[in-house]
Amino acid sequence: MNQMRRIRSKTYRLLVSNDAVSIFARSYSRKTNRKMTLDPRKNVQYPYVQGDPLQEEIIKSSAKENALTKLKNRDKEIDRQKKLHIQKQSISEKASGLKFEKLNEGDIRLGKMIMKAKSNHIKTANDTILLEGHRLIRDSLMMGVKAKSIYFCDPEILRDLPVSLLKDVELFKILYKDMKVWSDAVTPAGIMGVFQKPQQGEPLCLPETTLPISLIFDGMKDPGNVGTLIRTAAAVGCQRVITTRGTVNVWDCKVLRSAMGGHFCVPIFTGIQWSDMPNLLGSEAQVFLANTRQSSVLEETFVERLRIEELDEGKYNISDSDNETDSDSDEKENERVDFADEINARQFHKVPLPVRDYSDISLSSARQSSLHVALVLGGETEGLSAQAKQFAYSNYGCYVSIPMETSVNSLNTSIAGSIILYELRKKLLADAAVKHASHKQ
Repeated sequence: MNQMRRIRSKTYRLLVSNDAVSIFARSYSRKTNRKMTLDPRKNVQYPYVQGDPLQEEIIKSSAKENALTKLKNRDKEIDRQKKLHIQKQSISEKASGLKFEKLNEGDIRLGKMIMKAKSNHIKTANDTILLEGHRLIRDSLMMGVKAKSIYFCDPEILRDLPVSLLKDVELFKILYKDMKVWSDAVTPAGIMGVFQKPQQGEPLCLPETTLPISLIFDGMKDPGNVGTLIRTAAAVGCQRVITTRGTVNVWDCKVLRSAMGGHFCVPIFTGIQWSDMPNLLGSEAQVFLANTRQSSVLEETFVERLRIEELDEGKYNISDSDNETDSDSDEKENERVDFADEINARQFHKVPLPVRDYSDISLSSARQSSLHVALVLGGETEGLSAQAKQFAYSNYGCYVSIPMETSVNSLNTSIAGSIILYELRKKLLADAAVKHASHKQ
């Protein structure tokens, strides 16, 4: 029949033409307009016509919904298996009696703890540090540094650690590839720990002999040099280590790894302004500026000498150049103050100071009762700041140089500082021995 007949039912509308049935999957329900997803090939009531576009569309829609259902069921099964895996294998116990938790790949708890320990932002109230390496972690525990959590790849590495100090520490076994992601070392040692950072100027393990020496880092940027010098200061027996603003964070992972526990053997004061130095060193400190270059190069900077009257001219005023609102942060305010102080002291770059060989250092006998020595080290590129030179000028300080061949332009800062520190140690111990012998007589 060429004429088409329309048949209505409660749910479907059918078109019948030339004995061919086309099923329109449109619901006539008054409550919803949802499409039918029943596969026409499995419908026993109406015949399946191959090539019908509406039926093919229904088949494709049904296949997509079945695939999505399978994916959802698979994800639920995976989550269920993970929970079972964690419940069965998360807690393990070894012969040492230490319990640890196994973290799966990409566990967010690992990233949160390490990111917090690595955070160097000034506004972040960060009280934790990250230590890497078996020896550094073991020595830190022995010196009394409080551990919060330790991450390792092989449980056997825990056997050499003091078990009695790990009872209240969270222990986590992680994958080596996760260790490589968060470690700063090219080849991770297989163990890292999050520890409590000491307070400002808090020593945890003082040396047997403490000498009146303060080591000052004046804007040093290289973490390897800073860590090496902190380790040397702890070995020499320095009374304290001081860093000015602009110096690399001494609690950075690279500095901690270079110092090998030296941070916990000497009090450290960070972010100190030069105007506050007398509060730490005293008013009669003997100041030495470490010169890592040739003495002849240093003397060339004093060709244009200034008169004493010229030192007070051309003062820089913050309010003249910076008109900031009251809502400025303390960090920006401190930067402006440091900049102004450095500008005001810039003339001291040309002020001549005495230059002495490191072996010819003389410690003033008139100050033996309250003798204190301050050794100032600057960066290899920037050198000493004008404020450091002004501080040395105000305390009748001098430059200390190390003789070297003319073919060598300069020495590494950590090497030069270590040589001068041990020379100061030798002279202070010799003076103490002479004084002790005279008291006996």
